Amino acid sequence: MDKQFYTQNRENYFNKIENNSLSLFFSGLTYPKSADEDFEFEVNKNFYYLTGINQANVVLAIIKRETPKTILFIEKNDPVLSKWVGRKLEKEEASEISGISEVRYRDEFEDFFFNLFNAHRNYEKKPEVLYLDLKRNKNPDLTSQEIIFSRKFKDDYPEISVKNAYDIVIGLRTIKRAEEIELIKESLKTTKGGLETLMKMSRPGIYEYQLESYFDQYIKMNGQKTHAFKTICASGKNAAILHYVKNNKVMEAGELVLFDLGARTDFYVSDISRTIPVDGKFTPRCREVYQEVLDVNKKCIEYLKPGITWKEFNEYAKELLVDALKRLGLIKENKELSKYYWHSIGHFIGLDTHDPGNYEETLQPGMVLTVEPGIYIEEEGIGVRIEDNILITAEGVINLSADIIKEIDDIEKFMAAAK
Repeated sequence: MDKQFYTQNRENYFNKIENNSLSLFFSGLTYPKSADEDFEFEVNKNFYYLTGINQANVVLAIIKRETPKTILFIEKNDPVLSKWVGRKLEKEEASEISGISEVRYRDEFEDFFFNLFNAHRNYEKKPEVLYLDLKRNKNPDLTSQEIIFSRKFKDDYPEISVKNAYDIVIGLRTIKRAEEIELIKESLKTTKGGLETLMKMSRPGIYEYQLESYFDQYIKMNGQKTHAFKTICASGKNAAILHYVKNNKVMEAGELVLFDLGARTDFYVSDISRTIPVDGKFTPRCREVYQEVLDVNKKCIEYLKPGITWKEFNEYAKELLVDALKRLGLIKENKELSKYYWHSIGHFIGLDTHDPGNYEETLQPGMVLTVEPGIYIEEEGIGVRIEDNILITAEGVINLSADIIKEIDDIEKFMAAAK
């Protein structure tokens, strides 16, 4: 991504905040996994959206006043640590990535912050508002660097208003720019190749995790080191578990195997579900269930357009699935839907697999979302979900994953040719 992308993102953010304010964004920290290993670092996506920097313990400061200023604070390289774990970005490199001209070292941040809010040390008026990325977690035992920072700040500076920058950045992230859509397409291209490899290698008698491994290898051999999320490879009755990730069952002939997987390119993800017969041939009942889900998938995509609400979209999908379940002889009353389908029809995607967004807003051009109807029949050992990634445009929609195989005859022909 070019640095102009991040510069424009900061400008868009700058235009939405109050005058005489300071905004702080933290990249995140590393956390110990065991006595001698850390968990893999995952950058705060709002910070990344504004900077393009993927490194721990970096701070972005945006000052909006008569003389605006943007400063990036990075860690100074330690010669010893550089030999053990590799060097960090130098100032010039961080500036080139982010488009931020003023880059300082992290150990200068405390003085910068103190001086800014103490007028006797500052030639300009101190900020009246502090913006922080205050994303909350419903688990009361979990907190964040930003929330801890805000609590201390409120104690030290009770006269300064603290406001949440999270919703502002999320509002910007919801509408994807052309560069972001291209990265999602790149992730989808890799996902397509990985799925086709899985279809070629699927056969009875192997473990789900053995089949899954072919997707792992494909994405690593084709430019993506990491998954968008932990792969679901669920055969037989396991496919009726929505977020099944054990992937440790031996697959059997006559079963379906449900994949929910994706790749990511510069953190922009794909999120695709496909369901195939383990041995390459749908049984009559599996074919019947699959076709019903596929029809719902296609009708839901046709239904999408700017101006409709998530509630309208979700209710439409549920109506279609109720009719499908009645045709399959599984339910008689609408209220029985939750026996065989219990999730939403989709979600936003982008820098996160479940990208944050305001689900009360109407759909707008530039939004990218999933369409993922499913039917899960545990008593029959059948689970089917078909998920595509859809771009909302002013004219309608574009199915970004349209070339990833999903028609019954196409699946069977493809798998037969691979035998």
